[in-house]
Amino acid sequence: MKPLISVIIPTFNRAPFLSYALDALKKQTYRNFEVVVIVKPGGDETEKVLEKYRHDLRLRVVLQHEEFVSKAYNMGLREARGEIIAIMDDDSVPFEDWLEKHSKLYEKYEKLGGVSGAALNADITEDGKLRQIPETDYTHMRWRDYYYSSWSYNRPLNGMSDWWIFFGKDGLVHQRPYPGKKSERTAVPSLLLMGANMSVKRKAIDGLEIEEDLILGFSYEQLLAYQIWRRGYELLHDPEIRVLHIVHDESLGRFFKSPSRSAHRDAEYILSFFLLRDAEPELSWPPYALELISLIISRALSAKTYGLTISMSRIYGLMYGFVVGCAFTISKIFKGKFSIRLALHKFVK
Repeated sequence: MKPLISVIIPTFNRAPFLSYALDALKKQTYRNFEVVVIVKPGGDETEKVLEKYRHDLRLRVVLQHEEFVSKAYNMGLREARGEIIAIMDDDSVPFEDWLEKHSKLYEKYEKLGGVSGAALNADITEDGKLRQIPETDYTHMRWRDYYYSSWSYNRPLNGMSDWWIFFGKDGLVHQRPYPGKKSERTAVPSLLLMGANMSVKRKAIDGLEIEEDLILGFSYEQLLAYQIWRRGYELLHDPEIRVLHIVHDESLGRFFKSPSRSAHRDAEYILSFFLLRDAEPELSWPPYALELISLIISRALSAKTYGLTISMSRIYGLMYGFVVGCAFTISKIFKGKFSIRLALHKFVK
């Protein structure tokens, strides 16, 4: 019998998009799966949407009354019963073979601990249909590929030299241009990409939790993947495992429209250096400092593209995250009780 897969979906005020996600799960070619939805009630009738699918899916609903998305992920991980745990956003719409392809990779590679796939931008047309947005309409990821491949001091940790997404010796996440040729579309070693489309093996994460100090959970996927990798498991990214990711103003995956969220995301990004320092002896202050400076410069130069307000907000976020990380480090040295989570609360509306 095929292994049980648990699909985890955290949701908050996304009822119109959640129905697209659940419809897609109904059509999966892989049938031995359950769906665990972690709902933070927000008055948008999400519960009514879920009720419509109780007879079509093995659906379990977990209520979350406090905290943020990182807490929701941990609640879902504890509730999941499957040998494989797939994670998606409430605005992700998986292709019909989504679970099938995740499962086949675990069958093929015995020591595989985690898999990520592609999230293709999409929007909803006036008649309610999903439309994939051409990649050329979005320049951000192309710019990131160029930027992260341009700085020689962003050397990967030992063992990640040929990875697509990797941790550098500066303790930050970096991404190269995809190493596989487009005609081949082969899976490559990589940290997990994003919670919109990924899975982990239950055995690989036993005893692990998502970092709850990161309120938005930015880079939580890579921090979790790092822990899985340190346990001796392999990690792969396969671009043929696909979901559509609906673009909308409140999507956590896009952060250029809200100044406070832009600042928050950059603050969380820069904190991974401090969160990994105790576990990773290769991390070094000079590469981190150089990367921080280069990020500040790049944010300033991006004002023409994203606007002065957003660019300045992101610079503020980088500097604020650095100060929070230093305070966190000093607190640990003197056995204090400094809270990263409370420090990040200032960005939360």
